[in-house]
Amino acid sequence: MCAIVLINFHDVGQIPTLAPLNEWRLRRKDLDMASPSSVITLGTAGGPMQNPQRAQPAHVLMNGENPILIDCGEGAMGQLKRAGIEFRDVHHIFLTHHHFDHIGSLYACLGLNMMTQRRSPLTIYGPPGTKSIVDGLCAACDVPNAIGFGVPGQQLPHPRDFVAVTEISPGDEINIGDLKMTCCENTHYRSEDEFGQEGYLSLSLRFDLPDRSVVFTGDTGPCKAVEVLAKDADLIVGEMMDLDITMGRVRALNPQMPEERLSMIKDHLSKHHINAEDLAQLAKAAGASEVVAVHFPPGIATPDKASGYVERVGAIFSGKFSIGQDLAEY
Repeated sequence: MCAIVLINFHDVGQIPTLAPLNEWRLRRKDLDMASPSSVITLGTAGGPMQNPQRAQPAHVLMNGENPILIDCGEGAMGQLKRAGIEFRDVHHIFLTHHHFDHIGSLYACLGLNMMTQRRSPLTIYGPPGTKSIVDGLCAACDVPNAIGFGVPGQQLPHPRDFVAVTEISPGDEINIGDLKMTCCENTHYRSEDEFGQEGYLSLSLRFDLPDRSVVFTGDTGPCKAVEVLAKDADLIVGEMMDLDITMGRVRALNPQMPEERLSMIKDHLSKHHINAEDLAQLAKAAGASEVVAVHFPPGIATPDKASGYVERVGAIFSGKFSIGQDLAEY
């Protein structure tokens, strides 16, 4: 069995806030105490289907008092506010891959910073293709930038003036102060025997901080490279799929879908995502200390099903395991 299991499903369907957490941070500042790292799971749903209880994929890695946004799914700007973090205080965004559920709020991020007169740099890191996406979103800001607030002579900063893009590939290292990011390709787009070939990349990210190491799997199928990346990690924030439940919902919502199309969806879900056993095996193989499961499509990790996932993971992984909740801190 897992050593410690944290599941908190009180007020399911309501959106919590982290006001007590923010008050604790202020008290800690007053006491001049050092600020450890933490992870806030802003959005724990898996897209593209929306989940009324969970926001789309996005997380915050707090390096002391410095927030780093990991993925930017729909609603991420609002979730930052609910977590007590001002979007203008985010200076670094890392993207694991370019599926829309992980980047849907990038336009909002650029536009809101523009409309609130941002001047400080904002760097967006992501796999090849990130620059093309950001360039397109910057172009989409041309019209609202020209409109401004309708005040003659007024000029808003354009996202092109404050946004920089750094494209990252497997083996790259990014250093931000005392934080080090490394990454690897995973199997969300293709199998490991196809790594190194031409094509877009889906990445898993590792952050080594002064007090611990954190790995974000992003979306991935079973992958030895991710196991290596996550070696001895203190925390893995990893996706968890349930193929049977998801395919059941797909069939129920699309009764006229041809079997050929259903077979394609099942093939993608089974090869390019991981289930509870896969996540547990990843954590065990890596020697990780703690796992937080995220990226749940509708119907997965609900209160009535949570204990089943805990048992499945606990049968393989003996460390600390949590079923992630929006706006929880780890």
